[in-house]
Amino acid sequence: MRRKEGDEPMWFLLAQEHGGPEESPLNLTSHANVAAAVWAWCIFIVLVVLLWKLAWGPIAAGLSGRAQRIADSLKRAEGVEKAARELTETNKALMAKAQAEAQQLVVEARSAAAAAAADMLAKASQEIEDQRQRHAREMQLVIDKARADMRRDAVELTIAATAKLIGRSMTDADSRRLATEALSDAERVASDN
Repeated sequence: MRRKEGDEPMWFLLAQEHGGPEESPLNLTSHANVAAAVWAWCIFIVLVVLLWKLAWGPIAAGLSGRAQRIADSLKRAEGVEKAARELTETNKALMAKAQAEAQQLVVEARSAAAAAAADMLAKASQEIEDQRQRHAREMQLVIDKARADMRRDAVELTIAATAKLIGRSMTDADSRRLATEALSDAERVASDN
C-alpha cells in the first residue's frame, strides 16, 4: 500500500507540532517532567501503602478470618457427622438389643403361659380326682347306711313276722337269734348277687 501525503502516523504529527524530537513530551530531561514523575511515583507509593493498610490488609485479614471460620465450620461439621454416625450406630445397637429382649420376653411369656396352663390343668385334674374320691366315699357311706337301714328293717319285719307266725311275743334272746340268722341269710343273698 502506498501512503499518501496526509497519511503520516500520529506520533510523527505530534512530534512536528512540538518542534521535533528534541521537544517531545516524552523527553524526560526537562525539570518539570522529572518533578511530575517523582510526584506520580510518590503518590503511587503512598496510595499503595494506604491501600495496603486501609483496604488490602483488612480485606486479607477478613478473607483469612473467613477461611479460618470455614475451616472451623468444616471441622465442626465433621465432628457432628462423626457424632451422628456414632449415634446412628448406637441407636441400631440399642434397637437390636431391644428387639432381642422383646423376643426373649415373648418366649418367656409363652413358656410361662404354657407352665401356667399345665399347672392349672394339673390342679383341675387333682380337684376332679379329689371330688371323685369324695363322691365315692359319700356313695359308700350312703350305701352302708342304706344296708344298715335295710338290716334293721329286715330284723323288725322278721321279728314281726315271726311273732305273727308263732302267735306269741318273743323274748329278746329269741329276737336276737332270729335277727342274726336273718342277717346272715340277707348277707349271703346280697353277696351272691
